[in-house]
Amino acid sequence: MKETLPDLLRELTLAVQLHLEQMPALRELDLAPFQARVLRAVGLSPGISQQELAQATQRDKAQVARAIKQLAERGLLHREAHESDWRSQRLYVTPQAERARAMIEEQRKAVFDNAFSELDCDEQAQLAALLARTLATLRSHPAPGG
Repeated sequence: MKETLPDLLRELTLAVQLHLEQMPALRELDLAPFQARVLRAVGLSPGISQQELAQATQRDKAQVARAIKQLAERGLLHREAHESDWRSQRLYVTPQAERARAMIEEQRKAVFDNAFSELDCDEQAQLAALLARTLATLRSHPAPGG
């Protein structure tokens, strides 16, 4: 059976996810893959709110709240009151988390370097351009039934 483009994209996504979940840094740091995603998202967007984090990670508020609590208890996340909304908190990574993030990012880069190692620079640029166009199309059109 010939794989269709959607099948290939799904298989690629699953293969990359598997490689990311098996990074040695996660075991060394005793982090679940979702906790690493939370640290990455907060590190990339300092001051992000819990609601924004839930949207960025595509997880429900309860899952995000649990991860925040666990990471804060380990000294990896710091919470500050939102300046204009007393019900909300801003999230920041701690210096300890920055060291963890650096280790994770190095291994994450290695996963993607390996994944695209069979493509030359021009092919990688072409693939990036095609994927960016596809993503822009999806973002500019509402999801069916949405």
